Amino acid sequence: MIISRNNIFVAMRFKILLALCIVTAPVWAGTILSNVTTLSNFGNVYLFHSSTQQYCFISATGLSSNLVITAPNGFEVSTNSKHSYSSQVTITPVSGNVSNRLLYVRFSPSALGTHSGNLILSSSGSSSVSISLSGNGINWAIPSNYYSTVNTQRGAALKSVLYSKISGHTSVSYTPGVWNAYATTDVQANGKVWDIYSTKVDSTSPYIYTLGTDQCGSYSNEGDCYNREHTFPQSWFSSSSPMVSDLTHLFASDGKVNSVRNNYPFGNVSSVNYTSMYGGKRGTGSNFGYSGTVFEPIDEYKGDIARAFFYMATRYENLIAGWQNNGNANDVLNGTAYPAYDSWYINLLLSWHNLDPVSDKELKRNNAIYTIQNNRNPFIDSPQFAYKIWGGNIASEPTLAATNLSVTNISNTSVKLTWTSGNGSRRIVIVRPAAAISSFPVDTFNYTFNSNFAIAPQLASNHYVVYNGSGSSATITGLQPGVNYFYAVIEYNGWYNTSNYFVSGASSISAITLPVTWLNFSAKKIAGDKKIVLEWSTASERNNLGFCIERSEDGTNYIEIGFVKGKGKSEIVSTYSYIDNNFNLNFPVYYRLRQLDYDGSANFSDVVVVDELVQEPEVLMNYAAEEVGIYLLLNNPQFGEYVGSTFIDASGKIVQQLKNEIDGNKDKVFIALDNYPAGVYILQVEYKNRLYRFKCIKY
Repeated sequence: MIISRNNIFVAMRFKILLALCIVTAPVWAGTILSNVTTLSNFGNVYLFHSSTQQYCFISATGLSSNLVITAPNGFEVSTNSKHSYSSQVTITPVSGNVSNRLLYVRFSPSALGTHSGNLILSSSGSSSVSISLSGNGINWAIPSNYYSTVNTQRGAALKSVLYSKISGHTSVSYTPGVWNAYATTDVQANGKVWDIYSTKVDSTSPYIYTLGTDQCGSYSNEGDCYNREHTFPQSWFSSSSPMVSDLTHLFASDGKVNSVRNNYPFGNVSSVNYTSMYGGKRGTGSNFGYSGTVFEPIDEYKGDIARAFFYMATRYENLIAGWQNNGNANDVLNGTAYPAYDSWYINLLLSWHNLDPVSDKELKRNNAIYTIQNNRNPFIDSPQFAYKIWGGNIASEPTLAATNLSVTNISNTSVKLTWTSGNGSRRIVIVRPAAAISSFPVDTFNYTFNSNFAIAPQLASNHYVVYNGSGSSATITGLQPGVNYFYAVIEYNGWYNTSNYFVSGASSISAITLPVTWLNFSAKKIAGDKKIVLEWSTASERNNLGFCIERSEDGTNYIEIGFVKGKGKSEIVSTYSYIDNNFNLNFPVYYRLRQLDYDGSANFSDVVVVDELVQEPEVLMNYAAEEVGIYLLLNNPQFGEYVGSTFIDASGKIVQQLKNEIDGNKDKVFIALDNYPAGVYILQVEYKNRLYRFKCIKY
């Protein structure tokens, strides 16, 4: 009967466990989809700048919770191509579904070198989807002395200084030189042609061209082929060299749209007589007093074109005054070297220069042209040159502030700030210790920065500038332990002395750095004994009351088992230990330290684990005349692991300490004892997070 009852009990228990397994088995509530698994490499991007965005289409069905998109370090994501980039975006499903949505991703490095990782799309209860991302962070590529002759000049004088620097460039042939150059100057991340009139960066382009294969050729319609667009029409300089093949103003473009634009000036169009597939318009409009026919590209490329015209007036200031009567050049040229353009056109170009700030696409193109022509466009490298030469209003103030500012990865000396960017082209971060921020950046001033707080420049007394860039996160180092720091993120437009800060939209937060600098924390079982030895050390302490020792059987639920008093304030290494004498649990067992401040706030150490499954090493004495010592026989050794050994003589003095890296192909470590006298020694071995003691006798 007893056996029978046991059988019945076992059967019943089996059924219960089986039922529980069925209930708790994962059930995927929905499906998440992306049209890609990898985005093209973002290429080289300057530190604290942002790449041109790439996009993908995502959708989901049957979700039971929000869809969360998380970007890897150095990358940002948004559902708006122009703004609101951050490290994470949440999309709320409608009736459990996310319809075909555009997701934008850009690369905003704050560290040099290759960056890679996966964009993760996840929703509780659903299988996640990953999209592979990669890019390379680089330093500013302008040679350090390139603009060394520029100092306080303005107007015509500055224009002439720049002319002296960029004139005499290396000229390429119109054919095949320009065609060949487009392989590096006018190419997208995916290797396709970057069409100044037809390439979309916020959605699918109406047509896509392959380098070489699709170059014109004859055309009748949009999408037939691409050719070479002189944004500064070649009829204005009689198709002469070197202007005709100067890559800075010579963009790849759709052949048909190029012909529609013809040699009309650029301008704003309100009365339209032609519209391209991507929104380029020909017609008339309000253009600072000019009423003739103009061509208007989409906003994405207005700044590119304006800066090309600033370049042409500067690079050819020795020639441009003589071009006024060529074709319809008189519509925009005023017959002088300075200011070179009619006032209406200067106003238009400056407005477009403000509307469309320098992009990563332009930076890459400028660098590629420099490699070929050995000259640069100064108005891309330093956009404020345009205002210093031609005047005009500074960029407009942003209207959308940074939001969702948070402080993460808090340690004793560093933090990470993350936010959702507003609609400024850049943003600045200010830090103040122990008090709320009360001083803010001033318009038309540029502020240098350093992410190391200890050496960061000050905007005002005790107000430190630790970030100035276009991204949505900043890691700040060099902080002091246990200090309440206040942070502010401020959006702005413009560049250097044309900066316009959205001070009223400053986003603020504060957080206290950890009061203790941890050096290490370990837990080891004493072989043959039911005791666990905990040891830890700190490099510095501030307001440290002490450490609560906590233990767990499952790694989740902890109980306090002891307390060790801290040093309070210390700038030297402090060591601590605690022995868990009441250990009587199954392995593995988990330990952590809860560090307490005098004000009651607490912070946790890392968790350490002790696992009984590790087999005890064996000791084998070796008395061969040529090799006196001990062989330490190890169980399951792994490459990269270490074994520590300490020899203690009969008086308790440590006579030798070693740390040996393990060769995974060998299961033993030899410890030489040739130089030690005969006697009794205690060998203390530290292996796989355990502590073992052996009694050894040397004869």
